[in-house]
Formats: sequence, C-alpha cells, structure tokens
Amino acid sequence: MLKSLLRALKQPAPAVAEPEAKRHAEAAQASLAPDLPVPATAPAAVPATDDPYAAATEAEQRGDIEGAIALYRAYAEGRTNDPWALATFGGQLLQHGRVDEAEWVLLAALRRFPYSAPLLFNTGRVAQTRMRLDEAIGYFRLALAAQPGFAMARFILSTQLLLKGEYREGLILFRARNELSAAPNAGWPRTLPRWEGEPLQGKRLLVWLDWGGLGDELQFARYLTPLARDYRPARLLLGCSREGQRLYDQIEGVDEASSAMGGVEVDYQIAIIDLAIIYRTALDNMPPAQPYLRALPADIERLAQRTAGLRGRKIGLCWGSGFWGKTTRSEKAIPLADLACLSTLPNTEFISLQKGPAHAEMPCPGLNVHDFDADLHDMADTAALIENLDLVISVDTAVAHLAGALGKPVLMLLKWDSGNFWLLDREDSPWYPSMRIVRQHAPGDWEGVAAQVMAILSAPVQMPGSGSEAN
Repeated sequence: MLKSLLRALKQPAPAVAEPEAKRHAEAAQASLAPDLPVPATAPAAVPATDDPYAAATEAEQRGDIEGAIALYRAYAEGRTNDPWALATFGGQLLQHGRVDEAEWVLLAALRRFPYSAPLLFNTGRVAQTRMRLDEAIGYFRLALAAQPGFAMARFILSTQLLLKGEYREGLILFRARNELSAAPNAGWPRTLPRWEGEPLQGKRLLVWLDWGGLGDELQFARYLTPLARDYRPARLLLGCSREGQRLYDQIEGVDEASSAMGGVEVDYQIAIIDLAIIYRTALDNMPPAQPYLRALPADIERLAQRTAGLRGRKIGLCWGSGFWGKTTRSEKAIPLADLACLSTLPNTEFISLQKGPAHAEMPCPGLNVHDFDADLHDMADTAALIENLDLVISVDTAVAHLAGALGKPVLMLLKWDSGNFWLLDREDSPWYPSMRIVRQHAPGDWEGVAAQVMAILSAPVQMPGSGSEAN
C-alpha cells in the first residue's frame, strides 16, 4: 500500500555529493503541501518477480494498468533511496490519471530528495495537469537548475511559458524539441547550417516543418512573405506537407513549395516555427494581422457551383483532430453528435470540412451535414470551400488555422487545458483576429462547449472579422 512506501520515505535521505544542485532546489520545500491525506486505494496483488520494473512494463503493454501500477509500486518500495525509482512510480500514477496519489508520492519523495531533477520534473507535471501554471513553471526551472541538460524539462517549460504568452523565452526554449529522442521529422535538413538571421543576399534558404502537423505549418506560414521582403534571399524554398503544397505555392515571395525537398542544395535551413524567433514575436510584437493565405480562384468557383443550391447561412464543421488521416488526438475532438443541438438554428446549412478518421461519424442522427469529402483533395480545396462559407466551427486542428489564415470568421472549440499558442482564459487570439475561442470549463465537457456555441450563434452579435451578424 502507499502508506508503507510513505512511511519509508520519512527516513533520512542518504548523503549526496551534489550541494550546488541541492542549493538551487531547496526552494521547492516552501511550496510543498505539509500533509496531504493519503488517497484511499485498493492495491492490486503483486506477482512474485525478480524484476518488478520489467514486469510492470510488460503489464502496461498488455493493457493491465492496475497490475502495472502495483508492480511500479513494488519497484519503488524496494528502492526508497533511489529518487529515480520514486519519480518513475509517481510519473506512472500521473500518466494513468491517479493524480492525487501521484502528488502525494512525489511531494513525500521531494522532502527526502529536494535536489532530484526527475522528482521536481514529475511534480511539475502534476501542477501542469491541475493547470497551476506558475507552480509548474517553478518546478521545471528547479529541475533544470538541478540538471541543466534535461531536455524534456526545458521543452515542457517552454510550453507553459507559451501558454502564458511569454513568447520570447518560450519560443527559444521550444527548440529543445530537437533534442528529444522522439523528435519527429528529424531529417537531413538538420545537417545544414541553421539560419539565425544572417544576411541572405545571394543565399538559398530552406524553410521546413520539423515539428507538429498541418496546423503548425499553416500558423507559421505568415512569416514567409515578410522574410522574402526583409531578407531578400536568392531563393526561398518551403519544404511542406503534400496536402499544403498547392496552397503554399500562392504565397508571395516563396520560389518553390514542395513536399519532396530531400537533398536540395541550399545555404541555410530553418524550422518554420523558429521564424517567430527571428521576428522577435511577442504579444506586443505580433506579425501583421491581415489574411496571409488565399485560395485559388478556379477552386473557389468550382466549389461555389457545388454550394450554390444551399440556402441561408452556410457553416463549415470540423469536429475531429488528426486531419487528413494524421494521428488523432482524441482529447481535442468533439463527438459530432454533441453538435446535434445546432440543428434547431433557423435558416442554416452545415457543410463538412472533416477529413480523416472522424469523417466516419457521418451521417449524424439529428444533424444534417452536407458531405463534401469527395471534393477535398488537399488544403487548397479546403480553403476554396471555406471561402464559400459564412462561418467555420472547428476544433483545434488544421481547419481552424486555415480559416484564421484566410480571415474567415471561425469558432474554435478548445479542450480545457488549452494549447501552446492559445493562451489562457481568452476568447480572442492574437494570431487570428477573425477567431473566437470557445473553451471547455472542465475536462471532457464538450456538451458545455456545444451549449456555448448555440448561444453565440443564436445571439444577434457580430463574429470577429465578420461584416455581418451571427444570425
């Protein structure tokens, strides 16, 4: 049981030879709760094993979460003088939603090992989960003081700073994503010199997406035209997604946009997200707000003919994340059925902008949504359809970014713990003036979000960026 582990943790800590790290981390003591009630749990039976850690990993892979947690507990109980073992147990409790127990274990362990970077980091993750951002930031800074090379702590710290709108420090620390072993898109451009703002006359620059998905690509494409204008590279090349290639070909100043840039000869490379560092982006120094993407006129006309038979207000819907079949993040997605309440809105037609796995939720009982899946082959097609609509309603995925980049009024439905660039407790976005954010008030509360949307669309008020009333 937890009580036996916690009793063991009351014993004096072993001597350490890290006085400097300990000195930096001792400030953590001031923020520790003095005595939390021990959460009541019914621990699973622990099978006999010589290696509880390996057995726990195997149980987790089988889906036996309770068995895995019991084994991680046994692993920690056998190593009460090992802060890494205690941090591992606390981290596993947190990962599987047992937040109260995780906090108890980690805080108790920190009293013995206040200099332990893994314990400080996982305690910060508890605070992050509870949306206590200042506390989380403090723990992550302490973890870095104890272990300056802790890339994951630097990366998670960056996300919390970005949430608070502290973009200059946050964006620089966000580069720690490149140090993570699981960093995506870690391809050949990293072997080329990284551009840090040097003069580009006569030079070739490759901008590419090293992290994230279509939404990140769309969001930071805003810097490409200013870059071409201000730095005048001999050639500005954009390594982009296949789905975005035709859309980005329209950006002024981009010489070539392609999803097949492997081996191209350039003088410098830079990740598209890092362009925000070059332009010293901050809440008081945001890039120009005007629409920076445009759909192709021929595509707009083709989709205009397809939507010509629809009458009244035309609203596009995107309810699932993992757009274009990419990895689905279910916590960001709203079940289409939760939007069925919108069916009572008068004089309104709903048009699907959904691609990927969530498209299978159509047809939706109680909500008539026109299916345009066969017309949407890439982001340029989606942009053209959006241009034929009055409003977009989307979860936090590429469609929300695309609507904002086009200057189209968009209601973005956001999970309760926000996202890196959506700040906190705000309905507006400094990135997209035409966007209004509708936030969950509690984890998983999509019904409440749908009710907010219904109220917004039923009220005679103007949407951001719209020249007409909402109804």
